Amino acid sequence: MKYSKIIYMDQKRFEFVKNGITYPVFVTYKRQKNVYFRFKDGNFYISAPYRTSNKFIASGIDKFFKRLVNKPRKEIEHFSFENNYVYLLGNKVGIDSIDVKDNGELQEYLKNIALKVLTEEVRKFEAIMGIDKPYKIRVKNTCRQYGSNSRKTHTLSFQISLIHYSLEIIDSVVVHELSHEFERNHQKEFYEIVYRYCPNYKELHKKLRKGIHQ
Repeated sequence: MKYSKIIYMDQKRFEFVKNGITYPVFVTYKRQKNVYFRFKDGNFYISAPYRTSNKFIASGIDKFFKRLVNKPRKEIEHFSFENNYVYLLGNKVGIDSIDVKDNGELQEYLKNIALKVLTEEVRKFEAIMGIDKPYKIRVKNTCRQYGSNSRKTHTLSFQISLIHYSLEIIDSVVVHELSHEFERNHQKEFYEIVYRYCPNYKELHKKLRKGIHQ
């Protein structure tokens, strides 16, 4: 089989070139049997067993390229100015009740609330999980991840859209990221920590992925 060109960058990320277009590929390695492919916002996201080669992943992207790239993606609506609503912490409220005039003001409002709520929840779970050094916390507009943990800067970064979901769902992401304090990779030991502090993590993460706010 003739593969499209691939440019290796590191173990968890490489670039895939198809028809002259370069696509970032992000790979998460897990203890599983199959390789799963997803395409979102111009990037490929792969879940693969440990020791799966980039060449094997690239061949799968080649094989399923049209199906992945052309698959329609359901947009999750967190707010609507036309219909005068926004989801805040899982509750549907009127936009006119929070005194914002446009999307820019709404995003600034949401960012401020998200930073406050996430800081409170991170501090709460740091205490519960026995993490002595407080993390720096950032909220940003990112489409790729709900959250990330930087060991280098000791910073947790969260997606601003989390503020639309219930506190229980937000906490599942907080626990996930704080669990990386103890285990960096998504192995069995990592999820043992996650489920210890968030027993219904699987159910809550499923709601998050589907855009179910409560």
